Amino acid sequence: MDISIIIVNYNVREFLRGALESVRRSLAAGGLSGEVFVVDNASRDESTEMVAKEFPEVKLHALHENIGFGRANNLAMREASGEYLLILNPDTILGEDTLRVMFDFMKSHPKCGVSGCKLLNADGSFQTSCRRGFPTPWASFTKLFGLSSFFPNSQRFAQYNLTYLPVDQTYEIDALAGAFMILSREAFEKTGGFDEEYFMYGEDIDLCYRIKKAGLSVFYVHSTSTVHFKGESTRRSVLNEVKVFYEAMHIFVRKHYGKNPLFSIVLRFGIAVRSLIALIKKYRGALALAIADGLAITCTIFLLSLWTFGAWFALPGVDYPWVFIIPVAIWFTVLLGLGAYQPESRRRSKPIILAMPAALIILSSLTYFFKEFASSRSLVLEITGASAIAMIVVRFVFRFIDRIRFGGEGSARPLLRRTLIAGTGAESLRIASLLLGSGFTRRYQLIGFIDGDLSHIGKPLVDTISIKGDLRMLAKIIAEEKVTQVIFPSDAFTYSDMLAAMQHVSGAGLSQEVSFNVVPQASDVLLSRSKIELIAPASSPESLALMPLEYNVQKMSHRIAKRFLDVIFAVIAYPIIGSVNLLAHSEKRSELLDELRQVLNGRRSIVGLSRSANQGTKLAKIGVVSLADITGNHAAGNLRAEDIDQMNIYYARHHTIGMDIEILLRRLFSKEKS
Repeated sequence: MDISIIIVNYNVREFLRGALESVRRSLAAGGLSGEVFVVDNASRDESTEMVAKEFPEVKLHALHENIGFGRANNLAMREASGEYLLILNPDTILGEDTLRVMFDFMKSHPKCGVSGCKLLNADGSFQTSCRRGFPTPWASFTKLFGLSSFFPNSQRFAQYNLTYLPVDQTYEIDALAGAFMILSREAFEKTGGFDEEYFMYGEDIDLCYRIKKAGLSVFYVHSTSTVHFKGESTRRSVLNEVKVFYEAMHIFVRKHYGKNPLFSIVLRFGIAVRSLIALIKKYRGALALAIADGLAITCTIFLLSLWTFGAWFALPGVDYPWVFIIPVAIWFTVLLGLGAYQPESRRRSKPIILAMPAALIILSSLTYFFKEFASSRSLVLEITGASAIAMIVVRFVFRFIDRIRFGGEGSARPLLRRTLIAGTGAESLRIASLLLGSGFTRRYQLIGFIDGDLSHIGKPLVDTISIKGDLRMLAKIIAEEKVTQVIFPSDAFTYSDMLAAMQHVSGAGLSQEVSFNVVPQASDVLLSRSKIELIAPASSPESLALMPLEYNVQKMSHRIAKRFLDVIFAVIAYPIIGSVNLLAHSEKRSELLDELRQVLNGRRSIVGLSRSANQGTKLAKIGVVSLADITGNHAAGNLRAEDIDQMNIYYARHHTIGMDIEILLRRLFSKEKS
């Protein structure tokens, strides 16, 4: 047996499927004999059922508890019969040449106890953690307090991640990442595998340390690559990743460098600081909203003081600073109790409305018990009502910013995820049909296909969507077409070609961020950097069942808000455009003035439906600007009547006043002219 591949899985079923498929292909392409072990650490996502059904050749260990990374690997390594043992993460994709290249390297370097290949992030960039130095007290200190990040090219400060070394050379190092480590049989027998004192993190460095201590070497090999969707298992666990990581570092230092009280104190302090930073980062959305609420309430009190008494600080001195602290504290307490800062409620105004009576009662009660707050009794009602309005405005602003940044329900952004499919075979066409049929809300705009043959450029495959070029042109096409997503079907290109293309795009210096996705064979999921996203046909019963049956644009509140926006914008725009037209008359400006007159008399709307073949639809007024106008295709006549109808229906269903403002701004500042 040439090689035994061992994968420890925890709740990453779809990533595991992709990893096992790539292992199959890499073994076959390399002409190697091998066995594959999957040790499942009590997953709850039906990973074991998937492995048993789709990969019957895999030796599966379905555990009933999570025993940790090291113990789980050791369990399989003791059974493995391969000449070499590959420790592989489930959130990886191997190249077809990866196993052969690494096997040949180990064969030609008999004193190498363990080696690892180049690991890539999902965007094709180099993953610095794939080759590391030992966490000596100095290296740990520079890593913990960020000096290694400030001085990445310094041998003195970048000893942990070795960022001062070239990535495209092969050399001996201290340690590898546990995502990909291929051990010789000799290394395993001399060390006994991972130290099970570590639950997760640190055991890979510890093993490398003991391998080197046993007289064998550790190598980083640059000539083959593997994609590592880093952190997927951790994302699905309840572990404090930062705390576990640095405590593992502490175990290593204590075990191999002796007890050092000073370093232990510094390390514990660093862990606390890093954990606090991680906590702030995790809840930054809630903190940002809470800070904005606090500022809104404070500004409201200032403005009410100025409005009522004619001065910013008109209240008696004894009221300060309590007049600012108490209302903010009460509102926060009530809102926290209502879950207003939870992710699902963070942008909703309903908790504010529900909190108003409680906040008013508590504030009124306090004026009778605390003299410091009693003199502002007359302002209590005003403060409560104005604060509620201010916080509702804050949430509107946050929702609008979210729509601009991320898209989603109530946004025009779903049109703007510009997508390429790499491949032209049956699987590529199947994915294209899923994307095109997945409904307007799925946020995909299919731009074209990538083929392996330059002679097919321009050939239409689905409707008018054609082949844009070959894989060597990928970076150029992404830049020219403003592509933000590339989908690789599993049968389109070899994984080696896919990895090479990703690296090329990553190094091309593109202005936009590009997401690469892999679709495992016969699957309806995308594997990407940060999530698994389902894609299902819109014609399926499940999709139809989820479609809303009402149209926001017909609700009275939306109609009033739209009319208000129409009148305000038309009143401001009409004299400006009219004055310019008097100085330099143009047919286009005259037509726009006529449209604005229709807006003022109520026959049209500033933002509304687009004219289409389906003129019988009476969902809303025809707009001067519409959702179709910001796709970039409308002016060129590339949108079919049914496409425009679908956009009109989407707009009517998901309408918000924020969507109108977004469409208007995108149209005003668009470089494309109708």
